[in-house]
This record gives sequence, C-alpha cells and structure tokens, in this order.
Amino acid sequence: MSHWQSLSVFLAVAEEGSLSGAAKRLDLTQPTVSFHIDNLEKKLGCPLVERASRGTSLTVYGEVLYANTRKAEAMLKSTENQLKAMTSGASGRIILGASTIPAEYILPGLIAAHLRTNPAIEVSLKTGDSQTVLDAFYRGELSIAVVGSRPPGECEAHPLWQDELVLVAHPEMAARLGESPSPEDVLALPLVARGESSGSMRAVFDAFSAHGIGQDRLHIAFQVGGNEALKAAIASQAGVGFVSRWAVADGLASGRLAVIPLPAMKIVRRFYAVSRPPLVPACVKAFWEYLIASGASL
Repeated sequence: MSHWQSLSVFLAVAEEGSLSGAAKRLDLTQPTVSFHIDNLEKKLGCPLVERASRGTSLTVYGEVLYANTRKAEAMLKSTENQLKAMTSGASGRIILGASTIPAEYILPGLIAAHLRTNPAIEVSLKTGDSQTVLDAFYRGELSIAVVGSRPPGECEAHPLWQDELVLVAHPEMAARLGESPSPEDVLALPLVARGESSGSMRAVFDAFSAHGIGQDRLHIAFQVGGNEALKAAIASQAGVGFVSRWAVADGLASGRLAVIPLPAMKIVRRFYAVSRPPLVPACVKAFWEYLIASGASL
C-alpha cells in the first residue's frame, strides 16, 4: 500500500473534520478511510486522530504530521513544476565554455538575446584558450564548448562563424613596412603572440607552415595571455601581431592600430560549437539549436 496514498487520506480527514467527510471528498468508503488512518497510526506508532460522535480532531502527533505533510506536498508540487519547466526547456542551467574571441566579442550579445526570450534560464560562460576550454569539456564540466578549431574525437562539432586573423601594427610601424610585405618580411619583425594553446596562434603557425616557414623562424618577442593585452602591446609598438577581425575593430576605428595587408597569406578559420549527446536539460538542446542557427546569420 502506498504511504503517500494513506497520507492523502489523512490530509482529507484533517481538513474535513470527519471520516465521512473525507470519504465523500475522496470518493471512498468510510471503512477504507478508517483503514488508511489505522495503517498510518500503526506505522508511526502514535495516535493521529481522535474520533468522536461529532467528527474527528487531530492529536498533538497528528498536528505535527499534518504540518509536515503539507510542507512535503508543497515541495513535491514545486519540484513537479520545476521538472516540467526543465523538460519543456523553459528553465534550467547552461554551462558554456568558449575561447576568448567568441567569449568576448560574439557570445555575450547572443546570450543576452536568448535570455530576453527565456528569462528563467541561467547561463554560465567560462572562457580560456581553445585547448583549456576543450580540456574542461572533455572532463564533463561544460554542456557546450565553442572553440577556434575543429576538435578531434567523436564529439559533435558544428561549424559556426568565420574569423579572419589579420596582421596588425601601430600605424607608424605599418607605414614603414609598405603596402604589401611578404611573409618573409614579417620574419624580421618582433612578433607579439598569444600562447601556443590558443586556437588563433595554431592557425597562424599553420599558415606560415604552408609557406614553408617553421615556427622556430618567427621572432616572438612578447607573449601575452589575452586579446586586450595583445592589442595594447601592439599599440605600444612592442611588435606586430595577428589579431582577429572581431577583436581589432575598435582599434582600427580609433586609429590606434592599422592592418598590414598580406595578400600572399590570408588566414581564415572557423569557430566550432562542440557538444555530446544527450543534450540535457532541454534548455541546453534549445540553446545548441539557437547557436547553430546564429552561425548562418552572423
């Protein structure tokens, strides 16, 4: 016999004030109601209901059981509503990891727009270079990862937005280089660079390698951890550097930085959204679909 069934009968007796009233409310016979009350009293080892000719009243033990059963019922109802919201995608938490360019320049606006139509959802955005984000994803710490190169393995990776890495310098340094320097000309310049685990730097190294130029021939004078530090160092004439078009737009608009055209070496890459099934709760699946759709619109 269900313990919860007996408790629902007990609640009806407490609120109706009689066995007959509870029986009528629950569409049960009065002996069935009495049986449930007797079952609870035997199970709990104390009298719960005082029976009288004019009805029933709760004992001190019954009062405690009634108060706590009502709390449990409210908690169950709240849990039921919460689970329904989660399974419908209306609520839940999304833990998202992204490399620095999408985390700083693309995703904040997309997430804000998604939250405006899904206000009960919580999003946590963690950032790092591509390898750090992928490591966290493989450890199961992230629902979805967005990185600057297609990852190996069996996880699902979907191409998103295109990114171009351009050679950037202080305007005075750019003027000294002329209009169309070759990749070989860049070798003589001090280079400000992100760390090797950065997806953007892997793309840069691959581009030079395609021109027969090994990483060891690059004069990396200054290594930094993020895009803002990269732009600040270049603007201070510490050297030239390869920066995402997404990240350099403000520096170009202000005149603090200038693009050095490299017609012979255009570095274009894609960002990828990475996930693994199942995408739960439902809000994660809904955000994944929203993310994939954004890749076609930006």
